[in-house]
Amino acid sequence: MINEALVESLALHAVGNRMNDEPLTLAKAPVNIDDEIVTVLSSFFIIPFKTDRYFNFDHQDGFENNEVFKAVAAIFDNPENLYESSVKLAERLFDVTDSVKIRGGEFYVAYFSECTVDGEETEAVGLFKSESRETFLKIYPTSGNFILEKEEGISLRKIDKGCMIFNVDRDRGFLAAVADGIRSGDEKYWCDDFLQIKSFDNNYSKTQAAMKVCKDFVSERLPEEFELSKADQIDILNRGMNYFKSHEVFDKPEFEQEVFRQPEVIESFRDFDSGDIPMDMSFEIAPDAVKKQSKIFKSVLKLDKNFHIYIHGDRSMIERGEDNGGKKYYKIFYEQES
Repeated sequence: MINEALVESLALHAVGNRMNDEPLTLAKAPVNIDDEIVTVLSSFFIIPFKTDRYFNFDHQDGFENNEVFKAVAAIFDNPENLYESSVKLAERLFDVTDSVKIRGGEFYVAYFSECTVDGEETEAVGLFKSESRETFLKIYPTSGNFILEKEEGISLRKIDKGCMIFNVDRDRGFLAAVADGIRSGDEKYWCDDFLQIKSFDNNYSKTQAAMKVCKDFVSERLPEEFELSKADQIDILNRGMNYFKSHEVFDKPEFEQEVFRQPEVIESFRDFDSGDIPMDMSFEIAPDAVKKQSKIFKSVLKLDKNFHIYIHGDRSMIERGEDNGGKKYYKIFYEQES
């Protein structure tokens, strides 16, 4: 997690959507920023970075050939290269705009000193894009009265897209973080097409991968190999979620016993993950990853279009049956009503 960072220099360009005939407007020089603006921008840029999920630059021919990696490396080698690198980055962002739905906006390239990430101080380069506009009222006192004027600008509460690259792990493609809350549908454009990044092999990515394998196995493989009701599938998913929430360390054999229980199901799971989770894998479970991935562990039993049953705990409190007329039903037991 990024605790603090100080903007040392900044370049700003306007990157339109070429598919909508919007231009790329390049500034002729870096932006001059005073101390007051530095304080505001430093806070504005780092607010969206709240998780411990990290990435490395990637490329099919090796990360050294990633255009963003090369531009950022040039800045770390000499911060005076900021403007020249920012032009290359803006041109690349403009070129990868291949959908009319992508919004144009301001593109910032910032060089940070005194950046603290996970307790370690380092340099950083930030790439940001602001696309949203908000309406503001400016109030001027005059002759015992007030004048109101409407203006549009960028809200300091959020940045639409962002990436912080830290000057560590250069031999692995640098360490990078992506801003939370990128609009649905824009992740491919920003993360895959522009940045070309892959998940960093840390506890966050390991937790995320283990939870996804568990969910996919229960949703895809189990119904094919075993006769399980939807309620039974949800019960297994709930046990999986409870494991990640209640344990600090992931241990695969322990996880399999607590979640899948039956030897034949455990064997099927080992075959399904195909080495994604090695038998000896053990790692510290990342709470941020559990919180984010919990959205895919759905505990809702949908019955036609009439009912939704939320199953959160004891599977024995719900029974499935079928009457003489062939209609299916669930019988639910409970102690208290609220």
